[in-house]
Amino acid sequence: MRDAHGLLERQRELERAVAAEEAALGREPKGWPAARIFFHVAQWRGRLRDALTDLQAGRPYAPPPSNIDEFNERELPLGDGLPLKETSARADEMLTVLIDLEAALGDRPFQWTITRTTGDALIRNSYFHPRMHLYDYWRENGDTSRARDLLERTADELRELWPSPLILGAALYNVAVIRVAQGREDEAIALLEEAGPMRPDILSAAGADPDLATLKGNPRFEALTARR
Repeated sequence: MRDAHGLLERQRELERAVAAEEAALGREPKGWPAARIFFHVAQWRGRLRDALTDLQAGRPYAPPPSNIDEFNERELPLGDGLPLKETSARADEMLTVLIDLEAALGDRPFQWTITRTTGDALIRNSYFHPRMHLYDYWRENGDTSRARDLLERTADELRELWPSPLILGAALYNVAVIRVAQGREDEAIALLEEAGPMRPDILSAAGADPDLATLKGNPRFEALTARR
């Protein structure tokens, strides 16, 4: 089953809850503040919106920046100082537009960063990407349980509604990292074995990932990384 609309609606619900919670807390967190996360997410949604609008109209579309890290470093300061109410509202607005575009376009060929279909581009851009920022936000601010639960739910929801190897493989890798931290190494390796055929590019770096360091010497893990 593939239901991009269902996943994006779940993300919309999550983001609205987070925005309301953070507005009530009014805290000064470690790392990126929530307003910056929403600004960043909205900017990337806007770029994808423009590309998909051009695709829908049969026009050539602008690809994403070639060096995304450098581009983000230049753009992020533009959002500093903007209030959470403004940045979260814009992220929500852009998500609404993208949900409408998904309904109009369906899942068709489309190249955007590492994705090759409109569906994968939408899910990676507007579901998976913001969840990784929320994971970092909660983990950096001491809510490890909530951060891990988010990754668990993300993998479960992708299995249910969008089992694309490109995105699900990354989600399973993330859960494997959690299993290692929990001392559940056999489960971690089983997840890596499942993720490997989906995302060999990710697994190729597993041997050097410090979050997986305790797996070194395990024959199953060594077999996985030796083939890469």
